[in-house]
Amino acid sequence: MRNFKLALGSIGFTALLAMFSMSIAVSTSSCEKDTALPPVPKDSADNVTSAQKAFDLLVLGKDFYMKKGLDSAGTDLTSSYADQIYVLKKETYENGPLTVTAGGVTYNGTWKANSDYSKLELNVTGRPDFAFFSIPWRVTSKTFTGLKMVPQASNSGAKAMDLEKK
Repeated sequence: MRNFKLALGSIGFTALLAMFSMSIAVSTSSCEKDTALPPVPKDSADNVTSAQKAFDLLVLGKDFYMKKGLDSAGTDLTSSYADQIYVLKKETYENGPLTVTAGGVTYNGTWKANSDYSKLELNVTGRPDFAFFSIPWRVTSKTFTGLKMVPQASNSGAKAMDLEKK
């Protein structure tokens, strides 16, 4: 009889341990679903690099403003661009339309990037102040919230531009 009670107690403990393990597994798997990133649109070949995924999720279709703009002499031009919103839209992963909203008016242009997004070329016309950023840029820093850039031309002095998400 004593052996029967020990065996029954051991089975009960094992069952309790199994139920506890299953409840942890269920609660952990539901937490993982909450932190998953949304699906990224793929190209026709289902061939998307991690750089393209990141650029698609973090930059394309997002509203940006100029957090910092310096001319070649180091003069801060940021306040001159305070009312402007920049949106890079996707045509392909390497280029597409660019819209700049300035003073309530939307201007259309284009953007072009290389495959690792270390170079970005912006092109938009319609206002004289657009010439400041309508050049080829070298991206020096990419974060979840913005891009820091300097001109690709090596003789551009202190010129720099930081774009930040709105």
